[in-house]
Amino acid sequence: MRSAAVFVVFLILTLSTGIRAQASTSDAQRYKTCLSKAYSTPSAAYEEAIIWREEGGAGPARHCLAMALLGLRAYEDAAAQLEALAYAPDIGDEDLRIEVLEQSGEAWLQASKPEDALRVLSRALENDKTNAAVYTNRARAFMALENINAAKADLNTALRLSPDNTLALRLRAAVLLTQNDLGGARRDIEAALRKEPANVDALLVRGQVREAQRLR
Repeated sequence: MRSAAVFVVFLILTLSTGIRAQASTSDAQRYKTCLSKAYSTPSAAYEEAIIWREEGGAGPARHCLAMALLGLRAYEDAAAQLEALAYAPDIGDEDLRIEVLEQSGEAWLQASKPEDALRVLSRALENDKTNAAVYTNRARAFMALENINAAKADLNTALRLSPDNTLALRLRAAVLLTQNDLGGARRDIEAALRKEPANVDALLVRGQVREAQRLR
């Protein structure tokens, strides 16, 4: 799982371009500054975003507010803010709506609310069945809910769409391990480590696979 700081940076990088396109020229710099504060001084970013929203700030202000909440580790509130933003009438095109839903799902997972994550990620997939990242994250929700078969199906789809998806490879290795498919688990985790040899989570799964093989 991502650390809080890495998680906030991840969301900023993946969402800021689309949201920024909604901002006027005068608001673009304000948005950029607010996002920077969301990472470095989230309490200041939160106050700035509240003021901006009350002044009539649209998507950029609401997105910065959600990022500030993530920086403050208020994951559930951030997830709810992102979900509301996704359904706002002024969100723009459907692609941006799907991106925001995906990140709401990420935040719900961070908040240990897999049922909510499953709901928003399934909504995202209704209109985009080619997004490997969304399938991967929905698999995480299924895994948290111990629906292993559904998780495996989503990971199979994610890897068909994006064969180099190291997170999906690692997660499927973990799923196959629970199903006692040690050969499949080893193939997936070795493939993941060839792409990211220093990935600590992948190394941990490989250790678990090797231990299971030793005990067989």
